[in-house]
Amino acid sequence: MRSQRAGDIASGIFLSLLGLVVVLAALQIRGAPDIAMHPRTLPLILGWTIGIAGGTLALRAWCYRGTDRGVAWPDRAGALRVLITLGSLAAFLLFLEPLGSPLGTSLLVGFLVWYLGGYRPISAGLLGLATGGTIYLVFIRLLQLSFPAGPLGR
Repeated sequence: MRSQRAGDIASGIFLSLLGLVVVLAALQIRGAPDIAMHPRTLPLILGWTIGIAGGTLALRAWCYRGTDRGVAWPDRAGALRVLITLGSLAAFLLFLEPLGSPLGTSLLVGFLVWYLGGYRPISAGLLGLATGGTIYLVFIRLLQLSFPAGPLGR
């Protein structure tokens, strides 16, 4: 895939299929009658969103009739940024259970905003804390989803 159009079509098809798999898997989730929100609600919303976004991306790329732009592969520094980003995501997943979703997300967002965005550490840290706090309030407290709460849930 050496062009933006071909990459967008392939990515869109992949995301559409991924969304379909998530929706089908979410429909298999059984719920308990004593909970406020059915456990399949969030996966269904996520699956439909991914599927529709992927379909839109593929359709827009398919219908695009302008000049096809080439895709430049990242140089050594760009490849290192991708690897460090993937490594930080792997560390997030590894420590998600002991740290909890709010704290782990705060650390991940803070690090990635600092590393990829080039912001000052204090700004990146504040944005990470705001993101983690939002996840805690919305998903754990308000919606009462069973995300790992970590030290905040004890």
